[in-house]
Amino acid sequence: MPRIRIDDTLEMHCELDDYTDPWTSPETILLVHGVADTSKAWFAWVPRLARRFRVLRPDLRGFGRSSVPSPDYAWSVASLARDLKTLLDRLEIASVHVVGQRVGGSVAMQFAHDYPAATRSLVVIGGPATLAKSALDPGAWLDQVRREGVEAWARATMGARLGDASPAMREWWIGEMGKAPRAVMEGLLRYVTTMDLTGLLPRIQCPTLVITSDRGALASVETVRDWQRLIPGSRLLVLPSTAYHLAAALPHECDAATMRFIESLPPS
Repeated sequence: MPRIRIDDTLEMHCELDDYTDPWTSPETILLVHGVADTSKAWFAWVPRLARRFRVLRPDLRGFGRSSVPSPDYAWSVASLARDLKTLLDRLEIASVHVVGQRVGGSVAMQFAHDYPAATRSLVVIGGPATLAKSALDPGAWLDQVRREGVEAWARATMGARLGDASPAMREWWIGEMGKAPRAVMEGLLRYVTTMDLTGLLPRIQCPTLVITSDRGALASVETVRDWQRLIPGSRLLVLPSTAYHLAAALPHECDAATMRFIESLPPS
């Protein structure tokens, strides 16, 4: 798919995977990657999902093959959600199931809040509502990116990110995440240190599934449950893992749970 012009500062690259039967009318899943990822982050999800849904995988502003903003760009999950809504408008897609991982999950929550008519359901995988009670330290991450660069940060954090993944898998992810532009990473890391979405969660009205790990470094199960319960009628799935990048570390468990959740919803 060619890059889609979102505004004067952004041409967004996205992949559209569709292996559904041609005589059906499939729904669309929008997959939202996290900080320093790209649309490639979902490669293990595509085979299962794309037989049932049209799968839309954009590169968020600043990442992959999408435009890099100016150094003074005001980062926020609201602006990233707005980019995604404009993308859907350009593609004439009225509504989607939104799935986000890590900060992409935060963007997905903001999207569901801001654009309820466009959100059929929401799945958040290791996506924080706030990092205030997290064991992670984005301020220290910002300092490391400034001193040593993005690849060094990716290498230093990959153990907690992927848990007991193989050395080859870790090296692949380090190489991919290390390509993220330093200025983009600095801007986003400055922003996420103060990000707090808990105030908007009670106004999310779509069916919602939150997936977390039982031993991940991002947040304890109790911390996740505290904010997950603020989303009316939402469900929490806890997977056994030390990883917090669950969409990558446990892709088949996560995509299967996502499919079961969507298929459990009443017909629209």
